[in-house]
Amino acid sequence: MNDLMNATDKMKIRDDILKVQEGMQQMIANGDAIDKSSECTLKHYFTPKDEKYGCSTYAREILLPKGSLVIGKIHRHQHLNFITKGRVRVYTEFGEKYFEAPCTFISEVGLKRAVYAEEDTIWTTVHLTEFSDESELDKIEQEVISPTYKEMGLLVSNIIKGELI
Repeated sequence: MNDLMNATDKMKIRDDILKVQEGMQQMIANGDAIDKSSECTLKHYFTPKDEKYGCSTYAREILLPKGSLVIGKIHRHQHLNFITKGRVRVYTEFGEKYFEAPCTFISEVGLKRAVYAEEDTIWTTVHLTEFSDESELDKIEQEVISPTYKEMGLLVSNIIKGELI
């Protein structure tokens, strides 16, 4: 029963994060909110492909300005995260967490976050990938990001659309 409750709680939180994301997108489309994503500057770093392991390392560094609310994407694989500046409040299906620089942690498979920057924050994620160039960012995204929970084999009760996805 506890595992079922935990799964139900996780599905509700996943759904809540999706609802917040959809609400933010709608508010921006209606002109009720300003899209400040351009202020969240990105830098990309790559190692050359390692012949022994057959992959490259890709790091994505983002600046999250104080007061920004960002909804992340669904990650296919565990990966390393580094916060080198700032403080954030993070909501996931595993609950609310606070991260303050300097810190390092591992993201879980299938995780999607709602992140509130309490201070200007620099957050870097590190992924292994078969690609090793910024011109291949779309291929890297397909490799490390899932467009839906369903594609990951994870369920979410989508109250907005009245269906289970």
